[in-house]
Amino acid sequence: MKALLAALAAGLFSCAGWAALGGPPADLGAHVVAARSSTVTTGSATYTMTESTLDSGTTVRQYVDAGGTVFAVSWSGPSAPDLKELLGAYFDTMVAHASGRRGGQRSRLALRRSDVVITTAGHMGALEGRAWVPAKLPVGFDPKDSKWPS
Repeated sequence: MKALLAALAAGLFSCAGWAALGGPPADLGAHVVAARSSTVTTGSATYTMTESTLDSGTTVRQYVDAGGTVFAVSWSGPSAPDLKELLGAYFDTMVAHASGRRGGQRSRLALRRSDVVITTAGHMGALEGRAWVPAKLPVGFDPKDSKWPS
C-alpha cells in the first residue's frame, strides 16, 4: 500500500494543467507527446474522448460531455499522471480512503461512493486507474464495460 501511495504521490508533481474530474477540460501542457480526440455517440448522448500520451509513456483519457464537463478519466502506464490535478476535488477523498486501508504494494484501491468512483491498480512501472462521477455519466456510457478504457 505504501508503494501505491508513493506512486500516486510521485505523480502529483509530474505535470500540471490537467482537467479536473467534474470540471472543465484544460490543456495538458508540454508533457504530451501525442494526442487524439474523437466524438462518441452512445444512446442519445454524445461526448468527446481525448487520449494523450505523456513523455513518461503513460496514456491519459478524458471523457467530456456536450456541456464541457469532464465526467470520467482513465490512465495507464509506467507512472501515474498528476492525480491531484486529474481528480480535482476528489483527490483528497481518494487519499483519505487510501490512508485508512490495509494492503500490500500491489493492493488495488477501490473507492465507490454515490458522488465518485475511483479505482487504481498495479505497481511501479505498470499503473492504471479510472474515475468517474456517476451523476454526470451520459446515457449509454457504461463504466463497468470491460472495454472502457480501450
